[in-house]
Amino acid sequence: MQKAAPFLLRTIKRYWRKVGSGLIFFIYVFISSVALVLYGPYENVRSTVIGAVLTSRHPWYAEYFYTPAALAKYKPVTMDKVSEGSMKINNFSAVHDNGIQVIPLSTKKYNGSLLVVKDPKRLHITVTKHINNVGQTVSQMVKEDSAVAGLNAGGFYDVKGKGTGGIPMGITISHGKYITGSTDGKQPVIGLTDAGALIVGKYSYQDLMTLKVKEAISFGPQLVKDGTPYLTDRDGSWGVAPRSVIGQRKDGAILLLAISGRGKNGVGASLLDCQKIMLDNGAVIAANLDGGYSTELYYKNEFLVPPSNPLGERYVATAFIVDRSIDHAD
Repeated sequence: MQKAAPFLLRTIKRYWRKVGSGLIFFIYVFISSVALVLYGPYENVRSTVIGAVLTSRHPWYAEYFYTPAALAKYKPVTMDKVSEGSMKINNFSAVHDNGIQVIPLSTKKYNGSLLVVKDPKRLHITVTKHINNVGQTVSQMVKEDSAVAGLNAGGFYDVKGKGTGGIPMGITISHGKYITGSTDGKQPVIGLTDAGALIVGKYSYQDLMTLKVKEAISFGPQLVKDGTPYLTDRDGSWGVAPRSVIGQRKDGAILLLAISGRGKNGVGASLLDCQKIMLDNGAVIAANLDGGYSTELYYKNEFLVPPSNPLGERYVATAFIVDRSIDHAD
């Protein structure tokens, strides 16, 4: 028994030496990897990581590793990077195609879906019924509107910062009714006219009334203008994350895009990734919507793209809702 005790003690010591060596090696690899990403020769990787941090809910983390002057190089493009709003818009009143197409998307970086709604007049903005208090989930909004699909829309402010999503950010118009936001000066707008035209740009409230805009929210940046890319490589510093985007083809069809990320079905997409998807699918105009944990695409009582939020659906202030067709063929 006495001989066994030293042997057991030596065994325990060897075990903990191995554990300690493994832990030291892990810490070394982790620190080396972080250093390689942040200070190594791979500029694309570095800009993607820093961009993701700067557009997250904790952008100050980047300040531990870079000076303000160094971070200025990676400053994300702002949400109000949109063109001056045009007063010459299309008219899709004659479009009466109830078709909806689902296009699955899958790459090494992300998975997602593109919902093509042939008649743009089927879309409207739904606002949380608990405005200035708490938001609602997209699926709740779809069900309460007896609709067929929904995609989260604009940004929002939280009451006392509790993540409740109760206050829409910027101008909000739903079913032709003014809901919230300033009516002074021009501001970034993503909206739909009563004739089904998607507008993206800086507009005054009076401009919106003149154009007969019946649905509107504020967000950005713009991704496509007149069928050409609006952002350049220098604007791609939002990193990768879950994304929501709305666009329109020249035939009037609305493109609703949602991409998963943050470790759930991929790491996510950049703004430039989304821009390319829109262009590849015929968008002549497109804009970024609120993304991150807000992103989800709901269709026919199920998620085409479920929320990346580990806690489930996020409470949001607004959503683009697709109404059922008149004959309820959906």
